[in-house]
Amino acid sequence: MNSTTLSRFLLENKTIIAMAMICSFVIILNACTTDADESFDAASVCPSEGTNIYGMPNRGTFIDERDGQEYRYTTIGDQVWMAQSLNYDYPEAVCYDSLPENCEKYGRLYLGKNLDQLCPAGWRMPKSNDYDNLLITVDNRMNVLSAGYWENIQDTINTNKCGMSLRAGGFAYLTESRNENNDVSFWTNESDGSDYFYTLYVCYNYMSVSSLGHSIETMKYYIRCIKE
Repeated sequence: MNSTTLSRFLLENKTIIAMAMICSFVIILNACTTDADESFDAASVCPSEGTNIYGMPNRGTFIDERDGQEYRYTTIGDQVWMAQSLNYDYPEAVCYDSLPENCEKYGRLYLGKNLDQLCPAGWRMPKSNDYDNLLITVDNRMNVLSAGYWENIQDTINTNKCGMSLRAGGFAYLTESRNENNDVSFWTNESDGSDYFYTLYVCYNYMSVSSLGHSIETMKYYIRCIKE
């Protein structure tokens, strides 16, 4: 292993360890929390009724014409997001633990290559500022975006009021699936100037956008497309 390869390996594994440590710390902080969004006004931030700036119902479904799959979507602020992770069959995309039922549950895990080719017509890959704006819109309240599946948590906090239905589907590093029920990461199509791309990292009641250690060559994450 040459010095460049070794440095990459160490950075990526430090990132994986750091992600697990952050999540463990946040779980401890929130272990006694029962309801953190009583003051959150979902009716104004992410209403389930009415229409959005595209003239679509605020929540609904659409068909990916490439394979006939149906996806839910939700409107949050002035953004319209897929409310399920992409499940489009593509080279090197995998199901968590190679189990087809996990593709149905979580969507597929993708390398960060050719990302602009993956979203359905009328939808696009998010950039880091799209996720930044999402976090600002919901006041960093992950619980209003989450449908649960967080390990060892009495899940009374995740209300999914905004209908985005984030689930702790983990990720894959090379051929190994990791961290199911602990955290989840989503690609953007934005590089930090190298082959590391920004991602949205989500753990129990915690979210952040970062490029550190997220290599398009080795890491496989989920995709949530945003309306063009």
